[in-house]
Amino acid sequence: MEGCKGVALDRLRKGAGGIIGIGFVLVLIASFIIWFPAGWFQGYGTQDIITVGGVKIGPQEYMRAQQDVLRSMSAQAGRSLSLQEARALGLDGQVLARLVGGATLDTHAKALHLGISDSALLETIMKDPAFKDATGNFSAAAFQQALYSLGMTEHGYLALQREHNLRRQILTTIGAVVNTPEMLVDALNSFNGETRILRYVLVPSSMAGTIPEPSEADLKGFYENHQSKYTQPEFRKIGVLAVTPETVKDQVQIGEADIKATFEAKKDKLGTPEKRLIQQIPFPDLSAANAAYQKIQSGTDFLAVAKEQGLSEADIGLGTLSRVELADPAIAEAAFGLEANKVSEPVTGKLGSVVLLRVTAIQPGKTPTLEESKADLEKALLKERASSVIMDLHDKIEDLLASGATLSEIADKLKLSYQLIDQVDREGRKPDGSAVILPAQKELLNAAFATDTGVENDPIDAKDEGVIWYEVLGVVPEQVKPFDQVKDQVATDWRAEEARIRVAKYAQDLVNSLKGGKTLEDVAKDLTVEVLTSDPLKRESITVNVLPVSVAQAFALPEKGYGSGPSGVEEGRIVFQVDKVMPPEPLGAAEVERLKSQLGLLMSQDAIDEYSRALENRYGVIINQQALAKLIGSGDEP
Repeated sequence: MEGCKGVALDRLRKGAGGIIGIGFVLVLIASFIIWFPAGWFQGYGTQDIITVGGVKIGPQEYMRAQQDVLRSMSAQAGRSLSLQEARALGLDGQVLARLVGGATLDTHAKALHLGISDSALLETIMKDPAFKDATGNFSAAAFQQALYSLGMTEHGYLALQREHNLRRQILTTIGAVVNTPEMLVDALNSFNGETRILRYVLVPSSMAGTIPEPSEADLKGFYENHQSKYTQPEFRKIGVLAVTPETVKDQVQIGEADIKATFEAKKDKLGTPEKRLIQQIPFPDLSAANAAYQKIQSGTDFLAVAKEQGLSEADIGLGTLSRVELADPAIAEAAFGLEANKVSEPVTGKLGSVVLLRVTAIQPGKTPTLEESKADLEKALLKERASSVIMDLHDKIEDLLASGATLSEIADKLKLSYQLIDQVDREGRKPDGSAVILPAQKELLNAAFATDTGVENDPIDAKDEGVIWYEVLGVVPEQVKPFDQVKDQVATDWRAEEARIRVAKYAQDLVNSLKGGKTLEDVAKDLTVEVLTSDPLKRESITVNVLPVSVAQAFALPEKGYGSGPSGVEEGRIVFQVDKVMPPEPLGAAEVERLKSQLGLLMSQDAIDEYSRALENRYGVIINQQALAKLIGSGDEP
């Protein structure tokens, strides 16, 4: 029972400990809402992709949802993802979850005879800020322009909004939490805040004794039971045609005058900027700052004035910053006009704050010479000017591919470099462990391992690094290396494992002796080591010698209980006693409310998850795998 409680609290702790805002439930709601009603595109194609109850979802509806999810994933990644990249990150699963979730909600809403009245729907639309004019009133012209931009009719938009709002209302109702029990808040605080102090001794790996030579049977048994250690990863044969700035360098003219002009325009931003270690004391107003400044001029120490304001030395330290790292230009100007260890007169910032500044150290900046900057400037200019040449080559290559030419043939025709990598794994390594060097390597390998042989892939847009075409020419599947090939490694691993087992058994024998009445001091004397004491540990703590596995064990033991775990020191162990269990400090009112809010959001998530699963079980979900495979296997961009 105690273990179950620990698992549950651990889940809550992880959820509540993260960055959870009040919009969490709205994110859940949004995951079920797509910008068109279920069945909107019925009649497109001959096969339905998904059927939920009486709702059928066709190919075009699936593709629209795929486009929406792809945009969302690209926004999260901070760049435009290719279809292959997004699929490798779980695009297809997210699209199915979104469509199935929306369809189950619609089916349940119909079964309950729920709906949105016309008046309520019109009121919502008329209050939408997107459709208001400069005076704040609803604009029919703005509304019609929006419909035109979306390619929708007024009737279609109203139907969309009706379903959209209904789904939101259902999920908001399901996810509503009346209040969070005080008992749950207390339990979570106890779980998060309780600390324990351990007394322990280090058991060296030498206590394993002499490890005998393994027999052939020992080695083969170890090999059979640990095959993942001796599994060769999947390798792929990849052909790459990269058109990069370096590829077209001879077609881009960059003269000495260009480099010199660029240096003059950018020299203030080149090199290393001056940085200063800055301290700042804020004051409520200018008169208070002036009074403090006069005290400092009379001999009062800067830190003493800070302490009078209730601030420690750590509170007033801004760190070592460059001018541009100071957000307020007025404060930046004053700080970078000071001599070292001098105090500024009161400075009023652009936002009204009044401060005294002191600079305690200055790191001089360095502006490189033209000669020192030449290589970098030439490279930057090449990236800027190569884009038009790269795009011309892009069009030629795409035309040749459309005519049936292979990448290697195109490279020969256009006098470009075609790179053939006979075998490479997902991490960019060859079978011998050496690394390959590829353009846009991470993106290229992700894409190459998400496609298959014989597939014509979209090129990778590497932004200012160019465009890369690639093809998979062969696949060597993941396979276990033959025993004879790895026998020496197996022997080494067997000895290490045997030593760990023997040290663990020795440590457990010590734990049993402690439970029988022996003391840690007796054990330490036998081992000729000292009894050590840990700092107060929380459940997530990690410290020297006391690793997470030992911390977890310590929190499962009563006070004065004994345990053992790996020390992380040369395969050694620790034998420990839970010396003291200390309850957490009581929570303040603000912290109680914060935890209640976070726990409420987690409970909302659980309620919505359970509701969704129940609907799927009630109405049944049928996915036409054959039609889906045909649709998404085409590789067409949405």
